[in-house]
Amino acid sequence: MSDRRIDRRAFVAGTGLAAAGWAASSLLGAGPVSAAESRGEPVVVTSPDGNVELRFRVARGRPQYSIAHSGRTVLTWSGMGFELGDGSRLDERTVLSAVHRDELDETWQPTWGARSEVRSHCNRMVASLRIPHRRGAELGVEFRVFDDGVGFRYLFGRRWQDFEVLDEHTEFRFTGNHTAWSIPANYDSYEYLHTETPLSGVGGLADWQEPRDDPGQRIGSAATPLTVRIADDLYLALHEAALYDYPEATLDKIEGGPSLRTALAPLKGQGRLKARLTGPFSTPWRTFILGRSPGELVESHLVLNLNEPCAIRDTSWIEPATYVGVWWSIHKGRNSWAPGPDLGATTDNVMRYMDFAAENGIPYVLAEGWNEGWQTGEGEDFANAQDFSTPNPQFDLERVVEYGRRRGVRFLAHNETGGGIDNYEKQLDEVFAKYERLGIPGVKTGYAGVIDKHYHHDQTMVRHYQRVIEKAAEHRLMINAHEPIKGTGIERTWPNFVSREGVKGQEYEAWSKGNPPEHTVTLPFTRMLAGPLDYTPGIFDITWFPEQSPEDPHGADNDGTRVHTTRAHQIALYPVLLSGVQMLADVPENYRGAPEFEFLRAVPATWDDTRVVDGAVGDYISVARRSGEQWFVGTLTDEQARTVEVPLAFLGPGSYVAHCYADTPDTDLEDNPNAVAVTSERVDATTTVRAEMTNGSGHAMWIVPAGNPDPRNP
Repeated sequence: MSDRRIDRRAFVAGTGLAAAGWAASSLLGAGPVSAAESRGEPVVVTSPDGNVELRFRVARGRPQYSIAHSGRTVLTWSGMGFELGDGSRLDERTVLSAVHRDELDETWQPTWGARSEVRSHCNRMVASLRIPHRRGAELGVEFRVFDDGVGFRYLFGRRWQDFEVLDEHTEFRFTGNHTAWSIPANYDSYEYLHTETPLSGVGGLADWQEPRDDPGQRIGSAATPLTVRIADDLYLALHEAALYDYPEATLDKIEGGPSLRTALAPLKGQGRLKARLTGPFSTPWRTFILGRSPGELVESHLVLNLNEPCAIRDTSWIEPATYVGVWWSIHKGRNSWAPGPDLGATTDNVMRYMDFAAENGIPYVLAEGWNEGWQTGEGEDFANAQDFSTPNPQFDLERVVEYGRRRGVRFLAHNETGGGIDNYEKQLDEVFAKYERLGIPGVKTGYAGVIDKHYHHDQTMVRHYQRVIEKAAEHRLMINAHEPIKGTGIERTWPNFVSREGVKGQEYEAWSKGNPPEHTVTLPFTRMLAGPLDYTPGIFDITWFPEQSPEDPHGADNDGTRVHTTRAHQIALYPVLLSGVQMLADVPENYRGAPEFEFLRAVPATWDDTRVVDGAVGDYISVARRSGEQWFVGTLTDEQARTVEVPLAFLGPGSYVAHCYADTPDTDLEDNPNAVAVTSERVDATTTVRAEMTNGSGHAMWIVPAGNPDPRNP
């Protein structure tokens, strides 16, 4: 029998030095500061390759840091610290008392992801700050400087008992009003289009974007990741890593310059209070990914490397893969979530999807609306009515699961809480135990709507999301969270967290103005830096017309609804967007008979290697990912027709066959978006493929070693 335990010793919320009861006196190799450092001269830490430089100092009692790359200052002296609930401040009258330095170098194997092996190599420095007005208590700041950026976090030792945080005073003072890509801060949602503005204008609404009706929306402040072009050959992404038991950080502007500061999500209805903490505790890492091109940001593993090792001893049950489901049919208006004649999650309909999945080698089928509670109103009534163990009368859960087992397909359960957190937590033990007993491998959770007592991204909800992940791990369940807290790399520690939404996904193509083509060539350089995203790609019927009436949900917004890309663009999304579970989102009849569907049948959801071949934020991108000996390449463009040259230098020795999925001469975004040409050609590492794309289109390649059996005919 496999070992199914969770390794609690490998993970404690608030890990590393803080969890070990950090104190300056316990730091191995810690030494007193020099006279110059005590007078405010900086402590300098460089990356292993010498290109990234972190400087830290305490100037007139104020801790500050700066970051440079290749001799260019990226962030000038920026403040650090906190304001606590008792009125004390940890950004003034501090004294640098000790410094610890060492080098960390390890290579680790993710359970799944963009690469099968990752190196984490950095130089570390931990500064101990004595806080005289806190009766000698000390605050630690741990810096890690990698070749691809910097991370730092604050460390509170055991002497910090039961304290409150009103504000975190981490600043980001840029050297110029650089170009940035951002979405507005919203303590309840990340479902926005990105805007390209100077730093002084971050957090605004895009032209296609309507304001959301969320209590936590804060136009003019920005969410993270925030991507910044420092120069043509230098890019920076601000974000955070290892977010546990702490509110999310957003970015407010600082008056008097192109600078930002941390703004934590508050506890709803509790004034300025952001967090209740007790030591030992380590905050999330403040992260700075640096790259000479936008593609280097995408290839970075800095956020993952700042998370703890895997806490699940046996991960053999975590199986990333593709899935199908009734989701798009519901959004189209053909089916409904609620019981009745149009219900999508009927026994017969879900088994029909299982037949399609089995015929095409698709491992999972998801059904939304299968459980009791969907017939009950909206808001709090809906949230409290959800019963995640009991199927609706039109759905035989055990029959469906058994039918799938016989066909080699597994059922994914949907848990839409409607924001009813208390109701969900009361059911978790029973529900997840039942799913494990039935052999259900995963759950798509949902938190649509307003949560009465909390913001989606406050400290309490961060705790809730983590509670669900850990409880799911105990019962061998994968989680794909919608309306989630943003990704911060915790899938390294909890690899059963296989994907999350947290993005303006493809559902908006069903009942709103939709998403412009530039959206999906912006996301890899912005939102995807936070981690995997469940965008739900793969729509083949691009110009479908909604079947619902204006009386139906979202119906009034549906005039002329369509997907704002070509079919080739939809195909190419799969190698570009990373997700541990990838939906083949369209209805089965739109896939049958399409030769290009072979690409979707074959594409994996986890990879051995990833290369960003080329790209420009918001304009185009080309990504190559390897699984075993096979490569899958996706190239996308925005509203502009363009040709992108894709050199295949990433291939190994020998000859390969590239199966290409591209526009035909007649493909047109407006008038003929469904046309795809499927061709094959011999290639090798010296070949450069010209990906010719009409506006809003894409180009995909499935590259296999020549001489092997044709994988398209299993």
